[in-house]
Parts: sequence; structure tokens; C-alpha cells
Amino acid sequence: MDVVIITKHKDRIALYTYYPYKDHLNCQNTEPVLVNYWKEDMSYANMYPDKMHNMQECPLYISTNKIYSQGVERKIPLHVIQKSIVRLLREIMNFTPIVTAKDYVSIDSDRAKNWSDSLNDVIMGSANISTCTIPLGVDRLGLLDYSMPYFRIRIAWLAPPVAPGPVWWRLLSPLNGYLWLILLVVTFLVISLPYVLKLHRIKNFCSKYFKNFDKVHGAAFRVWGAMLGQTIRVAPRRFRDFYIVGLWLWFTFVVRSAYQSVLIGALKTDTITGNFANLKETVDNGYKFGGRAGIYAHFEFDPLIRDGFEIIPEVKFEDLFRDVIEGKKKFVLAASLEYAYMYCLAQGKKENECGHVLPDSILTVPLVVWVKMHSPFSRPLTVWLPRMLESGLLEKDAIVKTNYGAVVTASTDPSALTMHQLVSCFLCLSFGSAISSIVFLLEILRKKSSRYTIVKKSLVDALEQDREFLFTYKE
Repeated sequence: MDVVIITKHKDRIALYTYYPYKDHLNCQNTEPVLVNYWKEDMSYANMYPDKMHNMQECPLYISTNKIYSQGVERKIPLHVIQKSIVRLLREIMNFTPIVTAKDYVSIDSDRAKNWSDSLNDVIMGSANISTCTIPLGVDRLGLLDYSMPYFRIRIAWLAPPVAPGPVWWRLLSPLNGYLWLILLVVTFLVISLPYVLKLHRIKNFCSKYFKNFDKVHGAAFRVWGAMLGQTIRVAPRRFRDFYIVGLWLWFTFVVRSAYQSVLIGALKTDTITGNFANLKETVDNGYKFGGRAGIYAHFEFDPLIRDGFEIIPEVKFEDLFRDVIEGKKKFVLAASLEYAYMYCLAQGKKENECGHVLPDSILTVPLVVWVKMHSPFSRPLTVWLPRMLESGLLEKDAIVKTNYGAVVTASTDPSALTMHQLVSCFLCLSFGSAISSIVFLLEILRKKSSRYTIVKKSLVDALEQDREFLFTYKE
């Protein structure tokens, strides 16, 4: 449209052009208009005027894709931005938008389908611009021109949503890092000390320098009582007393201070399963992975993913996606987060129920406005779209307003225990009481067994003496 027709007129060179948008009743005007006559010193500044700055309310044909669900149109940032682009351009260029919506396709769809009819509309001339999503590989870019990116779609690995773990897992959650090491050291000292004291050199050393060292037997029963909270009312005088007090101090410092403080926080924190950090962890846990054929070409040079990638047909993709979101199948799906977000909004699902997005995303695909090569609409898009982005006009409309009435303000005051937390606490107490009861019964049985052995030995000695006496008497 920005053309100059050169003709001869009365031995002079005349420059003509035409304005297609003369008025809203004549939107295909081809009547030539004289620009100027050729002069050697003429100015070329106004030779190619911008004829798109005012389209006189003539129609601008826009081709795009249908929305996944009409009920979530205003909640999807991509669709809000696309509508804002059309609205702002209409105010700038004064056109009447006529939008043609083709079938909805996701950006990771099969290449044959995702080279959508919307782009064909631009190539065939039935549409001026297209705001459709593009495939991961485009073969006919030579026929099209495009604007700067106005939005980016993230394609990531989507796993089943995380789920709360068993209640008893909370008892083990504090046991990590250095706390494991400290508890193991304390346990090793408590268990190994009686055996170490039986070594010949250590036994002689302790007998020489520690009073009543030989009376340390049975100290385990007293240590058990001290660890349960039995008060020590007598100053430690013997080695056994120092042994008991030392273990009691270790137990109080490590278990009652370090472990219990961490355990209280762990009991008030929900344990979760399925919170994988990368794709390798999911594979190690027995998950399979795959996606549409449109994204498979991206892993052509990655044999670890390429060999195990399962191509999901288009007709089965939505059913598989539903099973993954609902946690019915152990599968990791390569999908666009835009598709997942729209699906969950359409189904009324919350964000934490919409699957677990692995941190190692696959790629980010930029979205552009497509026009035909050498289209006159390339110029206004090149000029105005960057200004819309830099001014924040597109992001302003895409930001979802927060319902502050539904936001729960975090309080610093201690909160009451929930039923799950209460069950966890009682489970912990029951487990500790069971262990203590078992140890107590074993100590009693051990004590009775030792007394029984001593009585039996004394009876045998008495019988032997009586037998010797009778034998002597007979002689």
C-alpha cells in the first residue's frame, strides 16, 4: 500500500500513490492520487506516508484460535493481553476488528495440526494479522513476517499433585543433617560404655582411680529412670552416680532440647509426597514421561529423554492429562502451563490441585503477531507494540485483581493444634511409652532371672555340702 507509481505526464515524471482506506464506505479504494512531480532537489521525507494511522473504521481481519473454555476467558493472561493488543491498536489505527476464531490448539500439539488454519488465513489473504500460537518448529517462515514477542508460554514437566504423607513420617522428619549425627554419637556412647568398661586395661585403670567402680552393674535401670525425669536427690559420690548424671545431661541437652524443639515444629508441618525436583527423580520413583509429538523434536539431541519419551496421540492427550492432574496415573507430562492453567480453571480446581510443576522446565516459547511478508501492517506493529509493552498497558490488564477479603493474614500468635497434629503428638507419646514399657519389662525379667540363677546355685552348693557330710558320717 505504501507505493509510488511513476508515470510520464507532459514531459515530466509524475509520482502517484493511492489511499485504500478513503472512508468507511470505501475500504478498497485504488484511485490514484498525485504526490508530486519529480525534481532534482525534491524531498523524500513525505514520499511514503503512513496510510495505516487512520483506517477510517474499515475492517481489520484478525485470525486467532478459540479459547479452551469461554468461562475462563477473563482469567487467562494470554487472552487478556491479546484482547488488549486489538483494543489499543483499534484506538490508534481507527479500524473495526473482525475476528475469526479457529479450533483451539495448544502450542505443543502435533506439528501438522498446530500449523493452524489461522496462519493459512494470513498466507491466503483472508486475514490481515494472526495472534495464534505457533508450533515449536515452523517450516514456512519465508511466507510470513512477525512482530516482537508480546508473551511467553512456558512448557514444563507436569507431574501428579503432591499429596500429604503418612502421619508417622513427621516423627522422622527432624532426623536429618547434624541431628542424626548427634543422636548416633549419644546412642553409641550409652550402648558402648558398659562394654568398654569391661576391657582389661580400662577396668584396671578405673578400679585404681575411681571408687566403687565395681558397683556400676545395674546402672542401666537407674539411667532409664533418670531419663524419664526421676529427680536426683543425692550428690554423686560414686562412679555409677557420675555415669548416670552424665548420661542424663547428654539426654537432656540433645533429646529434650534439640530433638524435641525440632519435633514440635515437624509435628505442626504437613509432610508431602511427590515433591520431585527434576525429571530424574520421577523416573527413579517409577514414573513414565512423555507428551505430544509436537514437542518430541526438541529432545532429538538428548538421548536420555529421547529414548524414554512416550508420544501421546492428540485424541488421548486430554484423558491422560486428566488422570495426571487427579493423581490416578504415575506419569510426567510435557505440556504448556497455559493449557494446564486453563484446564484447571475450567474444572474449578485450585492451584495446588493442578499438578506439580518440576523446577527444570523444558523451554519458553515467545508469542508474536503474524502478518504476511511485506505487509503494510508490519510498520504499526513494529512501532506501537513495543510502546504498549514498555508502558505496561498490556501487563496492567493481565494482572488478576486479588480478592483481599479472601486472603488469610498470617498471624504471629501461636495457633491451636489441629486434629492431625494432635494425633501425631499422641502417636509420638504412645510410641515412647511403648518403648519405655518394653525396656522396663526386660529389666524386670532380667533381674528375676539373675535372682533365680543365684538361688539355684546356692541350693546346689548346699546339697553338695550335705552329700559330703553324709559321706563322711558313714565312713
